[in-house]
Amino acid sequence: MKPDLFLTALLSLPAFAGEHTVKAEPFETSISLDAQFLPTDAKVIKIEPGQWSSFIVKDLVKHGSLVKKGDPILTFETEDFDKALTEARESAKSRALSLAIAKLELSDLEKSTLLNLESEREKFARNQDTLDYFIKTGRTLEEEQIAERLDSAKRSLSYTEEELKQLLKMYEEDGLTEETEEIILKRQRSAVKSSLFNLKRAELSSKWDLEKTIPHQAIDLKSSFESASLAYETAKLNLPRTLEQKRLIVAQVIRDDAEADKKLEELEADKILFGEAEANKKLEELEAAKPLFGLTAPADGLIYYGEIADGNWALGDTEKFLFEKGSVPQDTPLMTLVPTGSPLALHTSLNQEQRLQLPSDAKGSAEVTGIEDSAYPIEVTSLEMAPNVGGNYKIVLKVELPETAPVLGGMNAKVKLFTYRSAEAIVIPKAALTSKDGKSTVKVKMADGKDEVREVKVGRQSDDQVEILEGLTVAQVVLLPDAP
Repeated sequence: MKPDLFLTALLSLPAFAGEHTVKAEPFETSISLDAQFLPTDAKVIKIEPGQWSSFIVKDLVKHGSLVKKGDPILTFETEDFDKALTEARESAKSRALSLAIAKLELSDLEKSTLLNLESEREKFARNQDTLDYFIKTGRTLEEEQIAERLDSAKRSLSYTEEELKQLLKMYEEDGLTEETEEIILKRQRSAVKSSLFNLKRAELSSKWDLEKTIPHQAIDLKSSFESASLAYETAKLNLPRTLEQKRLIVAQVIRDDAEADKKLEELEADKILFGEAEANKKLEELEAAKPLFGLTAPADGLIYYGEIADGNWALGDTEKFLFEKGSVPQDTPLMTLVPTGSPLALHTSLNQEQRLQLPSDAKGSAEVTGIEDSAYPIEVTSLEMAPNVGGNYKIVLKVELPETAPVLGGMNAKVKLFTYRSAEAIVIPKAALTSKDGKSTVKVKMADGKDEVREVKVGRQSDDQVEILEGLTVAQVVLLPDAP
């Protein structure tokens, strides 16, 4: 029984591949990156015209050409541009005439608006006075006049009838009626008849005037007043609006004319892109325009097609237009000039994990692909705080290159940057570490030969080693289990 018990106990013990004696030693962690050499001073060349948009390549320098300051690097065909410039100049003359006419029309309208507004105001005032007079005085006066006319006709009839009655009475008392008296009676009877007719006519006309004429006059006067009032109110609104609208139209014409003049000026200025200039242009104006458009080399240096900017060299779509008869887009990087003697820097990017590990003053070394035994010192000079759209962080590294180093912009390198260094760190193999439930432990061999589980605080890790911050001391022995 005893041998069996011993064998069972032996089999239940964990197997260990070896032991590791803890000691303080230098420890470092690093990250390795691919980087590219790019010049620190690069002048991007693009076409930024004022107005013209069609640029057909006539001649250009080749990629990788060495140029001197002032050398032509890009020229364009001019036929379409010359035609457009001529048409723009002719259009400017026509616009000047149209603007003069519009200004004269506005001046006339400024004057006529005041006159027309005053005329409508006067019409309104007259109609208002007429209506007020009719309401307050005129209507009553006309009604009284009609009543007086009817009373006058009645009185006239009464007078003529009374006269006839008196004549008949006088002639009856005489007993005889002479011829003269007959004539007088006949005339009086005729006067009575006329008075009767006049009374009838007065009654009818009075009725008509009272029932129709005066009410119609009241309606007409009120209607005329309302029309005049409406016309005046409309004039007060519309005449200034029409004038303001004309002012806006003229102002727009002036702006359009100014914009067209500006375009013409820009078109005139764009002639510099084609190597042309008016004879009366000042030399200093031409010199100021040249670097703006970048048709000549701004300095001695090397020409790269595409753009070197923000830590990247990209050809873009230059192969689609940088050739004879190619159509060059505006506001697009075409070439980059690297000035002679421009220092080189290494450019690369970090992912989020690397960015969190790397200190802003990190140093390291760079190995240039194709150059044996190259380990040039490097250090961080720029480290972005915000990621780009790809989630990476751009980094720029200063590199110490020998004067004889045959390194050129665009070449690649392998860089190693130290993220952590400790001169005396307690380091053990990762295999000795056990992690469970958020705790890290190791088995320590005690002086009596037994082992004891110790909880430790873990620091940095590098390859197959791990730094222990707490829980172990120098000279202690940790056990390494067999590989599974």
